[in-house]
Amino acid sequence: MSTDSRRAHRTGAMRRRYARTVGVVLAFFVVIGGAAAAVSITQGPRVTDVQADPAAATGASGSRVILTANQSLGEIGEDHVTVEPETEFTVDAAGRTVGVRFPIALDAGTEYTVTVAGAQGIGGGPEANLSTTFTTPPAGVLALERDPDGDDRIVSRTIGGSDATPVFTAENIDDFRATSAYLVASIVDEETMRVMVVDRASGEQADAALPGPGTVLGLQVSERGQLYGFTFTDQDVSAESGRKNVLFTGSLAGAFDHAEPDPVVVGGEEPSIDRWRFVPETSSLLLNDFSGDLTLVDRTDPEGEVSSFGTALSIEGVARSTYTALIDRIEEGFVELDLATGEQQVVSTADLGGERLLGHMIPLADGGTLRSYALLEEGIPTTSDVVIVDPEGEAREVASTSDGEALQQVCASPSVQYIAVAVSPIAGNAYGGQVQTLPQEIETRIYDADTGDLVEAWPGFDISWCEVGPW
Repeated sequence: MSTDSRRAHRTGAMRRRYARTVGVVLAFFVVIGGAAAAVSITQGPRVTDVQADPAAATGASGSRVILTANQSLGEIGEDHVTVEPETEFTVDAAGRTVGVRFPIALDAGTEYTVTVAGAQGIGGGPEANLSTTFTTPPAGVLALERDPDGDDRIVSRTIGGSDATPVFTAENIDDFRATSAYLVASIVDEETMRVMVVDRASGEQADAALPGPGTVLGLQVSERGQLYGFTFTDQDVSAESGRKNVLFTGSLAGAFDHAEPDPVVVGGEEPSIDRWRFVPETSSLLLNDFSGDLTLVDRTDPEGEVSSFGTALSIEGVARSTYTALIDRIEEGFVELDLATGEQQVVSTADLGGERLLGHMIPLADGGTLRSYALLEEGIPTTSDVVIVDPEGEAREVASTSDGEALQQVCASPSVQYIAVAVSPIAGNAYGGQVQTLPQEIETRIYDADTGDLVEAWPGFDISWCEVGPW
């Protein structure tokens, strides 16, 4: 056999071996792929990825859990989904993903299980359950502790946790509010006031620009857009000139770039505002001026157009995850006002027995209210009760003060898992010299909203669950 013939023979043999090898490999992948397809066909869909933020879910409404399956799914509706412990949710499913949204914040320190029952591939096949479990962290709050002999401080605390951790200190802290990303505090600095913004992640601080020397009150924040607002009165205001209780709002992040907050304009003017609120999950502000006019302003509208809702004595609050405000009307009393339609409904009364004086009423996301009542003896207030009243008017007591104690502040955690009640002893409790004048000794007690059990008792007040400062 010639050299060329032998070379051709070897080349042909190598090609045949290569072809056989490739065939074996391809057959292997066909078997594996067929097995995988068979498993998918016999077992149905399965979860390949889960997206959730348990910490954020306890602090704000609108959090989501997203389950991704290994194949596109057929129709998934709310009847396919269960959440344990039971809570409100909505479902948005498309392709391989199922999104479960919680319109109300979730309870802290709780294990949740989300199950999608009867999930089926879009092409048919067997059904399967898609499920995930996650645990929310313990509830954490910020609180203001004043010290008449030293610096005031804002501290971080955890329910069931260890000692307080200072996050900001200053000589005279008048008020503060916090979002998930920022803390903002108003400070009395000798004869002037300052507003300080703190980046909670880095600890970086910045002085917010103010319209000038004057008084800052009514500090509030909005999680949506990370905004802050306050009413401002010029230091040299008079009956003839100067700003009095003009509302300013701005970006918390913008404070680090020296951006000035903007005055709120209504009808081409900067009105004096008595009560106001950010409307949760919107760019709107609800305003109640000193003449009683109740208006809704879109902060992003350059024309400053407003929606008018008549007159009111006060704004008690806007319920989280809703577009419903609790308003005190002159004639109707407390009403729930739908800010989208203008429709209103008188709030149910509660029969607690005895002679009582209603103090404050705070709207809750489930349509109920958190209320405080002072018990009257011969017309004189004595002790106070804190109760939760459901939409039907059924009340359950959560907490009460003792003889010799004054109720200073009441508010609920985002999911209404806990109720915070700030009280102060009446006797021998001197008042401080800040703009927001309060007794020097104040204690905040945390109660379980379902059982009324006392969970924690801490020095300080103004905890970060509250939308506004003490009464």
